[in-house]
Amino acid sequence: AVLVSVGAVLGRGNPLQLLLLALLEVPVFSANEYVLLHVLGVSDNGGSLTVHTFGAYFGLTLSRSLRQHRADEREQRDAGDSPDVLAAVGIVCLWIFWPGFVSTAAVPAGVEPWAELNTYLAMAASTLATFVVSPLLRRDGTAWMSQVQDATVAGAVAMGMAGEMLFAPFGALVAGFLAGLIPPLSSRFLAPILCQKLSIQDARSIHGAHGVPGILGTLLGTLLTALATADAYGDR
Repeated sequence: AVLVSVGAVLGRGNPLQLLLLALLEVPVFSANEYVLLHVLGVSDNGGSLTVHTFGAYFGLTLSRSLRQHRADEREQRDAGDSPDVLAAVGIVCLWIFWPGFVSTAAVPAGVEPWAELNTYLAMAASTLATFVVSPLLRRDGTAWMSQVQDATVAGAVAMGMAGEMLFAPFGALVAGFLAGLIPPLSSRFLAPILCQKLSIQDARSIHGAHGVPGILGTLLGTLLTALATADAYGDR
C-alpha cells in the first residue's frame, strides 16, 4: 500500500516527506485492514480493497498537499516520457510474480489454482484491451509501454478479491478486459480532471492502475459473494 501511495507523489516528495508518508500510512492501513477483515468480515486475500484502493486514494490525498509540477514537467509526464525498457522489465516481473501472490494468499483450501489461473487470464485480457484502446487515444496510433504495464497491474488488481471465487474463465476475461480499459481512459480523461479541478497530480498513474481497478475488483467480489450459493461454493 505504501509503494502504491508513493507512486502518486514520486518525483515531488523529498526523502523526509516519503518517510513521513510511510510512517503515517502504516498505522492507518493496519487499522483499516483490521476493521475490514476482522470486524466486517471482508474477504480480500489479494488486496483489491485493502491494499490497492486504499493505497491509491491515500496517496492521491497526500499528493494534493505537495507542490505542483511546473508546466514543462507536467507536459513531459503527460507525453508518456518514461523508459520503455524499464517498463518492459516490470511487465515481465508482474507476469512472473503477481499470480503467485494472489494464489498464496487464498484462504480456502484447493482454490489456489483457480486464483492463479484467473489472475493470468485477467492480465492477458487487460493487456489486450490496452493494445486495442491506447492507439485510438494517441495521434501516432501506438500503445504506450507504460500503459501496457499499468494494464497488466489493473488486470491483476481486479482479481485480488474475486480471483478465488471465479470457477469459469469467462468472468476473469471480462473483468480483465474492463480493467485494461481503465489505464488509457484514465490517463486521457480522468487525469486532467484530477489535475485541473482538484489540484491532484498523479505522477505514476496509480488512479488508473490501482484505484479504479481496485474498486472494480471490490464490486466484482461483492457481487459474487451476494450471488454465491451452497451448491456452487459448498461451506466456503
